[in-house]
Amino acid sequence: MNCSLVLTIFLLTSCAVPQKIENKPPLSSTEQFVVEQLMTEEHLLQTDLQQQKDVFLSESVGLWLTYLGKKGDIGRFQEQVEVLEKYFIKNQFIIWRIDGQQASTVNAFIDDLRIIHALLEAGEQWEMPQYIRLAKKLGEPLVQQGMREGIFVDFVDIYSFEKANTITLSYIMPEALNKMVQYDILSEQQMQQQVNVLQNATPTSSGFYPKSYDVVTKKYAYDQELHMIDQLYTAFNKLQLGESTEMFTTWLLQLYERDGRIYGRYDAETNLPSVTFDSPAVYALATSYMLGLGNEEMAKRFFEQMNALKNNEETGYIDVKTSATHVFDNLMPLVTEREMDYANNDKGN
Repeated sequence: MNCSLVLTIFLLTSCAVPQKIENKPPLSSTEQFVVEQLMTEEHLLQTDLQQQKDVFLSESVGLWLTYLGKKGDIGRFQEQVEVLEKYFIKNQFIIWRIDGQQASTVNAFIDDLRIIHALLEAGEQWEMPQYIRLAKKLGEPLVQQGMREGIFVDFVDIYSFEKANTITLSYIMPEALNKMVQYDILSEQQMQQQVNVLQNATPTSSGFYPKSYDVVTKKYAYDQELHMIDQLYTAFNKLQLGESTEMFTTWLLQLYERDGRIYGRYDAETNLPSVTFDSPAVYALATSYMLGLGNEEMAKRFFEQMNALKNNEETGYIDVKTSATHVFDNLMPLVTEREMDYANNDKGN
């Protein structure tokens, strides 16, 4: 065979084989903990290291993809997309939970929305249209089957298409919905219907928000026990719409000044904590919310309080004595670490 022909065939063959993109090294001990302790050989993220070590959540996939996009780690992002496609996508939907060999038959709207948003952002950021195609493939059936009376609901059965009557307000993420409109997955009118639900949710005289909206009865529901994750997400989402969240901010900071911390849950009537714990995820969200308000001082205080919950600066958020941890309490801080880094870099420029 002609030598030049051999060389040509070799070069063509080499070009046809995709090159593996190397993963970027961890940016923090939190990320290193997630990769080394919570990630399986199949790159699934364990919910914890004890009773739920064989439980894997779409929530974890979405938060991990969000973080990796902010970090710019194409290698690990693609790795997690492969996990998504292999384990979580069933009947064109994303199932919300895998427990050992048992796969759920329902989705979780908030996780779908976060994953679709992360894919669209990554497709733009890295000019990789395959991520945009996947986002559309996941978004279109969600729009077709995941709504009731024009409003997205918390979950839908991916086989029978039976669905919830309610939407949790903290699930309505305007930035993600806007991105879906940009790519013709969602119409402007459909987007506005979701936004209306969020805009019409008014805080109580104390300052906290409703938990959910019933799309059938058209009524909002307030929790007796307030989950601060939900409250902070709702406030952050309303902030993205340009709404005033002053009443909520006042309530939040009053709780913090009184207790010296933000507990995970509060009694709606007494305003007293109903649990004895605070969590890294709550402080992560509180930090992001304060950054959104432009309150750098409080963002820094909440961020420091988040970091103070580490038993050891060289690891993640885990009780080293009992091995108690949760993947959400590590992934949320990771996202906030990137946001704080961006804020500090912008301040320095």
